[in-house]
Amino acid sequence: MKSQEIIPELSNGEHTQFIFNDICLSEPANPLNAGDLKEAISKAIELDERPVFLEGLAKRLCQLGVECTFSDTDIMLSEVKRRFTDILGKTCPRTVRDWIRGTTPGFTNHLNNYDICYALEMNYAQTAEFFQKYYLTLPWNCKNKTDAIFMYCLWHKKPYSTVKYMLDEAKCFVPQENAHTSTSQIMSDIISFDDEKMFMKYLSCHCFENEQQFMTARNIIKEEVEKVKKIIRDRSALEIISPDRLNSMTIEALLGYRYQSDESPRNKKHLKKLPKRFVESLPNDVTLGKILNDEKASYETLRKTLIILKLFNFYHDAENPVEDITANMMDFYDSLNPVLSYCGFSRIYPFHPFDCLILYCTNSYDPLITLSYIQDIDD
Repeated sequence: MKSQEIIPELSNGEHTQFIFNDICLSEPANPLNAGDLKEAISKAIELDERPVFLEGLAKRLCQLGVECTFSDTDIMLSEVKRRFTDILGKTCPRTVRDWIRGTTPGFTNHLNNYDICYALEMNYAQTAEFFQKYYLTLPWNCKNKTDAIFMYCLWHKKPYSTVKYMLDEAKCFVPQENAHTSTSQIMSDIISFDDEKMFMKYLSCHCFENEQQFMTARNIIKEEVEKVKKIIRDRSALEIISPDRLNSMTIEALLGYRYQSDESPRNKKHLKKLPKRFVESLPNDVTLGKILNDEKASYETLRKTLIILKLFNFYHDAENPVEDITANMMDFYDSLNPVLSYCGFSRIYPFHPFDCLILYCTNSYDPLITLSYIQDIDD
């Protein structure tokens, strides 16, 4: 079974479809028009500030008979705390309490994300949808033992007591050094096990550190980076360019400037006016080098790096006259989504502020210049 079938394609709700239509089916943007760029940033910031997690939480609690809206944080917190105690047999952690009070959920450690879904009595499909729509990330990174255990237990409808004992037993599993088995194959294998002991034995041989995860994405990124570097070499007057310098020039080509550190004065200024979910985890010199050297890199950094590379290489090669803007945009959209799914990443979702601005760039006279100017426009 393919990973795309294990994680069904997310359908757009009415509001999400409205955002897609507003971004992609409106008049193409002019990157030289500051008004167009500010409008795009304003729309993305509005999405960034929308409490999507609380909206999803309130919707699910209403389905369970607890009437509330996303602003009824006291009601939601009380019910979630009760469910953690009654269903999971544990105290609701501070991190989850903070999420309900308004902090944007993180996903460095998926344990809390999955625990909420279990506490809200979601099944496998409902959990997958909740992750994508309300956490704005993808579940089932099955090369991680926590994700693999939750995937197994939700697919096979196991009680939380099974999750707990498996997590405890997996603490002693030694991460494997080489990831020879593809993510899609591991997914298929996990759902095929009926016997818990067989699954745990399999898991002990197929859990990996961050460096061994998303190897397909890393390999595609390396291929795309080489295309960009070839373009840079062809343009450069320098005969010899050091690897570090070439990485810096690659980032400059992709983003339109030398994005080196979140702490630089330039980046501090621009972090304030762009959506947080757009800016955070953008590739820079250091993270690009880590990806190319198979070192630790976050899910978000890998996904954003891949999308930006695909955008650059697609539009560097494409003619983009006014009459072809929509066709090119849809070709890019249709070619990118299968690659994201193949890599184990979320497909383009207009409700995500980063994805929203990328789609906006594709519906413009020059997507690469638009991406650069969005980050350089004055307040």
